Amino acid sequence: MTENQSFASRAGATLGLYALAHGAVDAACAVLLWRAVHDGLVVAGTAFSAFLIYNLLAFAVQPVIGLAIDHLGRARGAAALGGLVTAAALPLASAPRLFTVAVVVAGLGNALFHVGGGVVSAAAAPGRATTLGFFVAPGAAGLALGIVSGRAGDPVWPFAVALALLALVIAALPAPVLRMGGGSRPLPQASRIEIVVLLLLFVVGVRSYAGMALALPWKSEMSLLIALTAAVVIGKALGGVFADRFGWRVIGVGALVISLPLLALGGGSPAAGIAGVLIFNMTMPVTLVAVIAALPRHTGFAFGLTCLALFAGAAPVLAGWSPALSATLLVLLSGAAAVALWFGLGELRDEDPPRDTVVATQALEGGAA
Repeated sequence: MTENQSFASRAGATLGLYALAHGAVDAACAVLLWRAVHDGLVVAGTAFSAFLIYNLLAFAVQPVIGLAIDHLGRARGAAALGGLVTAAALPLASAPRLFTVAVVVAGLGNALFHVGGGVVSAAAAPGRATTLGFFVAPGAAGLALGIVSGRAGDPVWPFAVALALLALVIAALPAPVLRMGGGSRPLPQASRIEIVVLLLLFVVGVRSYAGMALALPWKSEMSLLIALTAAVVIGKALGGVFADRFGWRVIGVGALVISLPLLALGGGSPAAGIAGVLIFNMTMPVTLVAVIAALPRHTGFAFGLTCLALFAGAAPVLAGWSPALSATLLVLLSGAAAVALWFGLGELRDEDPPRDTVVATQALEGGAA
């Protein structure tokens, strides 16, 4: 094994740690909320407020945290602190009077970890979707595990212990730098960056709304729920790999178009729904890396903006304002998102996939490259 290959292997293992911790953070937050529902700490009248407060803090404040990380340059520290803070929220949630405090702590901890880990993953391979796809993918698995465990009334302390240990390991290990030559794309003209970002965030919002509002009644069966969760994880991971191999626009827009008929049939067909969800989620790392590419000096802020768009897209469903997504509305929204993604990525001039070359070996202490 060459020196570059050895370094790449070590960096990959460290990035794997961040991905695993991402799943643990989302699992801890989900088990906190759903265990409270199981224990009667929140009832129908207060559950909405608790879930809304959590999502608001976990996603909507990420741009502010991202700006702080961009300025201070401590992404690894933010990720480790976020994991520890989230772990600390779990024992707080067992006390009825402290449940609201626990929700606030968990939301802020989640936001800290996501932006910190996202910046580390982006800085490891600038201009690449692969590392970002692998970082975000385990979140869906963690979320599903936390929901199932919380609803079943399982103890929360294993989640807290596991997450705290992962956060301590992140704090102890240097963040990896694995920079890929040829990965940088020409940026759009300065006067058009705002338009590019808005187009890409619109796509993120549509994907979030569709993922929340799409009616899949068969997912109440455990085996199908597991398959659906696996589809989300695999889709996000493969989306980054394929985007770097074949081009962002080919995979991003192609995935939206191909997934449309499958999702439209998904309500009555588990096979079509699972395949559609897998392909639909392949767009996620594409939009994420593209927003970061459009704002290269503000990686944390860019990552946070995509999470704010996720919250904006999910908000109508979280607030109970949106009915189940009809096939017609799905086609209209996804079609509009495909057009927006085509033009947004076109402004980034993403024609050729980058070639891999390891060119840096110095460990990243914190902020974005």
